Amino acid sequence: MSLGYLNFDDIAEDNLKELIEVGVPEGLAIEYKRDIYGKLDENKKEALKDISSFANSFGGHLIIGIEERKGIPTKISAIKDIDQDIEIQRLVNLIRDAIEPRITGVKIRAISIEAGGLVIIIRIPKSLNPPHRVNYKNVNKFYVRNSSGVHETSVDELRIIFNRSSTIHDRIRAFRRERLAVLSADEGPIRIEHEGRLILHIVPFSAFGYGQTLDVNLIFTNHQSFRPIASMAMTPRFNFDGFINFRGGEKCYGYTQIFRTGIIEATKASLVSDRRGYKSISGLKLGNNIFEVLPGYLDGLKKFDVPPPIVVMLSLQEVYGTYLHVGRQSYDEDSYILNGSELLLPEITLEDYGSDQDYQKAMRPAFDALWNAAGYAFSGYFNENDIWVG
Repeated sequence: MSLGYLNFDDIAEDNLKELIEVGVPEGLAIEYKRDIYGKLDENKKEALKDISSFANSFGGHLIIGIEERKGIPTKISAIKDIDQDIEIQRLVNLIRDAIEPRITGVKIRAISIEAGGLVIIIRIPKSLNPPHRVNYKNVNKFYVRNSSGVHETSVDELRIIFNRSSTIHDRIRAFRRERLAVLSADEGPIRIEHEGRLILHIVPFSAFGYGQTLDVNLIFTNHQSFRPIASMAMTPRFNFDGFINFRGGEKCYGYTQIFRTGIIEATKASLVSDRRGYKSISGLKLGNNIFEVLPGYLDGLKKFDVPPPIVVMLSLQEVYGTYLHVGRQSYDEDSYILNGSELLLPEITLEDYGSDQDYQKAMRPAFDALWNAAGYAFSGYFNENDIWVG
């Protein structure tokens, strides 16, 4: 019997009793605790060790309120005389503040026991951004799990964990290159116009992790969150890859494709305009276009319970010899010209969902890189706090 196949919110007392009846032992995916973690530093360190070890290994469940003998559960020992909301928040704060990088997707809830009291269950996902280090009161250690329990990582184990994370980054970069090649060949889900193209990719680690699949009907219900870049009008449609919103009409100037894996590909054509006889891209308009849709796209993924980390990537196609227009500069300066036909701006990794301003701060390095390509030291459309002000 495995709790991993159950909806977390549906786990009930009967499921806990079944663990005891079957005698499901502690191991890689489950651990039992009779008592809640105390408030002493040594108790907190134990909690952090247990939780981080699940994330660094294969994920699993930590169940507080079940007695065990030699790793075999023997009975429910419900926790009494505690405020469940306060206890859960205490655990949430501890995980957030003393494990780095932050583990995303952890779920905690209390299960009421018929005879009285509570059992607290914590579901820790297998991390897609390992390794996670306990950093609390002079302890800076990495932990993993095996069938024998929890132990501090060896150098070889750390190397394996780092390589696992690097592999996901490599696959995300390969996906970007593949999709840009598809668009260059006019073989995307819908043929879009040329004259310069802006492509925004939003790629959750989970898309290359454990086979997450979104319900396309749920995407349709929330499709307004995924409007095409620089357009309020859209034509929604199911397609082979999942769901698409496109800018209709005789010619298509962009679309937003939502893949079943949670990946988003948003495009905008005719990025380049004629300005006094010169090919030009408005830096202000480009930034405004991105920041008008990016929060909505991410909020949409959040509604679908797509876990961070999430990589955001901006790419420009067909922009060779184009001026980046950012103000009143003259058009006779070669230094303002983009010299690459295809520009792949640095990928940005979001460790968690946040506010509009959080996303603006995170995206600044990508915009600065575009401004660098045109001969500027940085983008002047951000203020001293890295907020986009236009």
